Amino acid sequence: MVDIQTPKTLLMVVKKQWLVESITSLGSGYLTHLTYQNEFIDPAVLADIRSNQGFSKVLGEIIFLDQNSNQPIAEVEMAEVNDFNTFIRFDFRLLEVSPFIRRKCKLLASNYLCYYQQSSV
Repeated sequence: MVDIQTPKTLLMVVKKQWLVESITSLGSGYLTHLTYQNEFIDPAVLADIRSNQGFSKVLGEIIFLDQNSNQPIAEVEMAEVNDFNTFIRFDFRLLEVSPFIRRKCKLLASNYLCYYQQSSV
């Protein structure tokens, strides 16, 4: 479950360059979405979605993972999450996109493409 006392960030990893180009070309303020099949989503995230924990206003980051490195692509705010049983659609507003993100990318700490990472408070 999303712990209210300890802010968490939903990390969404993408591996395709065309996704990076599409997201960054939209820019801040736009609404868009990503979908992930359930097997690529951390069970803790799926449990929160299925227990109707409410993902509105949850903050997230999109990270591009290529063969040699990872880089932040966007900071987002969740608008809605739709469960289609075999996959999940995350609708979000782009808050900031590359190259305007000022900080370095976090180390990826999961084998999943969509998972929580503790935020530094």
